[in-house]
Amino acid sequence: MRRRAFTLMELLVVISIIMILAGMLMPAANRALNQARTASCSSQLRQIGNAVQMYGINRGGYLPGCADSDGYQFFGRFTGASDPVDFSVGYLSPYIGVEPDIWQCPSSGEGDFMPRADGPCTGYGYNYYYLTELKEKGNWWDPDYEYSWQGLHESVIRNHTTTILFADSARDWMGPVEENWFLDPTSQCLAWPGWESFYVHFRHSGRCNVLWADGHVSSEEPDEDTWPVNDNDLGVLCDTEDGYFDPEK
Repeated sequence: MRRRAFTLMELLVVISIIMILAGMLMPAANRALNQARTASCSSQLRQIGNAVQMYGINRGGYLPGCADSDGYQFFGRFTGASDPVDFSVGYLSPYIGVEPDIWQCPSSGEGDFMPRADGPCTGYGYNYYYLTELKEKGNWWDPDYEYSWQGLHESVIRNHTTTILFADSARDWMGPVEENWFLDPTSQCLAWPGWESFYVHFRHSGRCNVLWADGHVSSEEPDEDTWPVNDNDLGVLCDTEDGYFDPEK
């Protein structure tokens, strides 16, 4: 007996059903993927928090610095766009390892997120403005000028549960969205009207992950009453009183 073939109409119906089912499943799959990325990012921030605690234990309670004029950062040594980062010599490297993945939020590679070196740097910003102090030798225009953002003693933190250590970060003041690790507080982002720059990156479905000084990580919404999130998902976490940044509040 000859087997009857599918008609064109039957094939079109089957294809339509498959497309409808795929359309129903894709949003759920995307949500699950975003949740997995958010969870992985949270886990990495907790590891960074553990590294900060161990650093403090071995440094008499002092917090890590942020960066210096020789290119050393908390995550490694950054010497410019043409060179790869050396993740073995960062201030926190002895406590967190030398693999770059720990400094890479899984959602940082989505869209047009640009690296700032020959390879990855980091997309986690440090609350350097309040938790470190700038030390300078000479003037910035001198050829032998030196600077270092040195960590303050943890005793400056009045409330560990509401003081930011690190958060999802990026910047777009040079054009495209790119990596960033200097997490400026809201007061500095809005200090110059008409020249606003934002560094908190709400890349997890409109939220960002924050590592607090007590070591816990939370998912936070932007403070859009202070300033709306821009087209690159950059915004602020609090008003210009810097309640989440200033360790004395």
